[in-house]
Amino acid sequence: MTCKVKGILLRISPTVRDERMLTILTDRLGCIAVFQKSGRKVQYDQFYYGEWVLYQTGGGNYLLNGFAPEELFHPLREQMENTFLASYFAQMVLYFGRDEENDCSELLPLLLNGLYLLGKGKDPLLVKSVFELKTMQLMGYCPTLATCGHELTYFSLEDGSLCCDACAAPNKSVRVSATTLAALAHILNKAPSKAYGFSIPKDDLLGLSLLAERFSEYHLELRASALQMWKDIYHE
Repeated sequence: MTCKVKGILLRISPTVRDERMLTILTDRLGCIAVFQKSGRKVQYDQFYYGEWVLYQTGGGNYLLNGFAPEELFHPLREQMENTFLASYFAQMVLYFGRDEENDCSELLPLLLNGLYLLGKGKDPLLVKSVFELKTMQLMGYCPTLATCGHELTYFSLEDGSLCCDACAAPNKSVRVSATTLAALAHILNKAPSKAYGFSIPKDDLLGLSLLAERFSEYHLELRASALQMWKDIYHE
């Protein structure tokens, strides 16, 4: 059976046979493995986006029949730090995509918009923060934003609730400003394609970035090598 899906190439892996395995985040099938014969002259690169023509075998495997490109994200490769950050996003998607029960299709517009904005010069800290928080929300780790009823100065890493100095658990909370909390609410309440549409002062953005990263790290057993490489070269 032949089918067509829109999707972005996240990873290219060799196999024991004469072929390559392409891991693609698609609009209808989630994150899937697609096999390409290595003898084919056409080669693809990470973050190629477009329409993929697939053949599904009787055993359920997908074979690549063709590809019509729509966006190749060349600007990402013009700055090393953007390449590393984009690779971190891919590692995060692949982390969730390894579980077939996770429907990662909703992550596609979030990822596409994030990569586009990185290429256009959007502040990488903002793009990173939105991608992390929105991905966590879509994959079932949504902050509750429940409050303790007092002055809200901390964000709980355990459940994403908001609390005061007295309620904050040591090493399990991140101090936040009112502006950072407003940005957090914007991200969680907007559709994936619109979540990046805001700006905040740099100090508050740094707080948002810390919150997003620590919340992700607290809940996920993800060893994102690309994130560390990005941190090694990123300059605020």
